[in-house]
Amino acid sequence: METIEPMIESTADGSQTLRHPLLHDTYHSMRGAEGESHYIFIEQGLRAWLDRNAEGTESRLSEGNESPSIRILEMGFGSGLNAWLTWKEARDRGLKVYYETLELYPVAETVASQLTYAMDERFMALHRASWDVDVPLDENFVLKKRRCSLVDCRFDTTFELIYFDAFAPDTQPELWSLEVFSRLYDHLSEGGMLVTYSAKGTVKENLRGAGFVVKRLPGALGKRHMLRAEKPRKDE
Repeated sequence: METIEPMIESTADGSQTLRHPLLHDTYHSMRGAEGESHYIFIEQGLRAWLDRNAEGTESRLSEGNESPSIRILEMGFGSGLNAWLTWKEARDRGLKVYYETLELYPVAETVASQLTYAMDERFMALHRASWDVDVPLDENFVLKKRRCSLVDCRFDTTFELIYFDAFAPDTQPELWSLEVFSRLYDHLSEGGMLVTYSAKGTVKENLRGAGFVVKRLPGALGKRHMLRAEKPRKDE
């Protein structure tokens, strides 16, 4: 499979990101790659969904009941940082995760192995996993990496949570369109959420046009705002 070799760059919180060799954008904020990803996708995404939809998780687990489960769609896989953080959070919480992620430009394994995250074998397991098939990485985490553009990809399932981590709207405007958000809305379950770092006016407008209820939240690491969009339940 053809891959790319982005340049590794250090960010202000000491974690690393990559710079895309074709689009010339970094994969994460230079204010802090890991800090940004954890805040947006784990705290304001996964944990927010759990707080709303899986209250009492810890007590149910202690009683021996089945673990809660969630299907996550990520746009896009990039360095693997969001998937790695999600896998760690899932293991800590006893959460079953089906994680489908899109990436048109897979990062070379030789580059991924130079990131500090690669000290954790699970990070490299994400990069070594086969493409376009379900890969159980442990008993509670199934990964499916798909090499395709969000514009062209079709889905055969619905999701509870979407990590929308495409490059900036000015870099890839076609991925932030009303058409794309409408298709994602159709593949999101009722009460599902989409989280993204961008709070640009056109992004909010297109999310609302697709049917989402959009909430503006404080951004990560000093950035003013980010967005969380929800698909209303029929009874709301």
